[in-house]
Amino acid sequence: MVAHIFSLAFIAVIAIFSVPGSSLFSWHPFLMTIGYIGFLFQAILVFSRESCLFSDLKHKNKINIHWILNALGVFSILIAYAAIYYHKEDIQKPHLKTWHGTVGIITIFYTIIQFIAGHNLTIFNFFIRKFVKYQSLCMYHATSGTFLYVLACLSISLGIYSNWFSESTPYYVGYLCFAITAMLGLIVTNQVTAKYVTGKLYMASQNAVLKQQQKKSQPTKIKTK
Repeated sequence: MVAHIFSLAFIAVIAIFSVPGSSLFSWHPFLMTIGYIGFLFQAILVFSRESCLFSDLKHKNKINIHWILNALGVFSILIAYAAIYYHKEDIQKPHLKTWHGTVGIITIFYTIIQFIAGHNLTIFNFFIRKFVKYQSLCMYHATSGTFLYVLACLSISLGIYSNWFSESTPYYVGYLCFAITAMLGLIVTNQVTAKYVTGKLYMASQNAVLKQQQKKSQPTKIKTK
């Protein structure tokens, strides 16, 4: 539940200082935050046992919610990109001249690719599983999604230290937002690592212990001449 509170707190801060609707640019930080900190973050938490709002649902239903939240996130992100693109066109400023802009556009393209690739686990599942195991495909998708979200957190952090943010907010708000961004990235990384790395290591160790116990329980054969 703490993760959801952090997510909502970040969105509230950006909404207060960006004042969505006050200008064309105001939609960029607000909708990007809704997309990555809101929809995409919640889409990942759907599969979390600790902080999931849908823990009682079946896995199939969780997949559907995951897909819907990701679709809403991608839509928000594309609208946010359109807002900053046309804003810079209006004021005749060049594009991709900052680290925030460069990392941001890479993150957006990666997000679209990740969203499309996720359909290999749903729509194209029956075809893809002929070449790759479903469990392996889930691990690849989750690992790629973790890297994507860390990249998104980096882009957001660069945005926090942009001229607009530093001029529009008190200095302590920037530190607060940076801390929340880092926390959300750690939550996502920990969730995926616990499931696909720590979980597998635990199962491997348990299997090794079980095999040793089985060997000890087997009676020793006495060779007769």
